[in-house]
Amino acid sequence: MKFKNKLKMRLGIAIVYVIIGVLLVVLTSIGIIKNEAMLVFGTAFGTCGLVMIVKNIRIFKSTENFIEKEIAEKDERNIMIWTKARSLTFSVYAVIAGIAIIVLYTVNMEYAAQVIAYNLCGVLVIYWICYFIIRNKY
Repeated sequence: MKFKNKLKMRLGIAIVYVIIGVLLVVLTSIGIIKNEAMLVFGTAFGTCGLVMIVKNIRIFKSTENFIEKEIAEKDERNIMIWTKARSLTFSVYAVIAGIAIIVLYTVNMEYAAQVIAYNLCGVLVIYWICYFIIRNKY
C-alpha cells in the first residue's frame, strides 16, 4: 500500500474516533448512557482522534516531513524493531496474565481470575487466527 493511501486511511480512522468520541460525550451528557465512564472514553476517543488528524495533516502539508515519515516506516530496521517489540509484548502479557490468574485463584478472587483467563484465551485465539492467515499468505 502506498504511504499516501496509508495516511488517508489513518486520517479516516481518526475522523471515526472523533465521531465516536462526540457520540459518547453527547449520549452521556443527555442521559441516554448512564455510565459516567463513557464520558471519559468519549473524551479520550475525541482527543486521540483530533491529535491524529492534526498529526496527519502536518505530514501531508510538509513534503520533507512526508518523505521523512515514509522512509521511517519503510526502513527495515524499524520494521524489525516493531515486530520484535510486538512479539515480546505478547509473550510478556501471556506470562503476566498466567501468573495473575494463579495468584487471583490463590487469594479466592475467582471472578477476576476468570476475566483475565478469558481475556488471555481471546488473545491466543486471535493470535492463532492471525498465524494461520499469515502462514497461508506467504
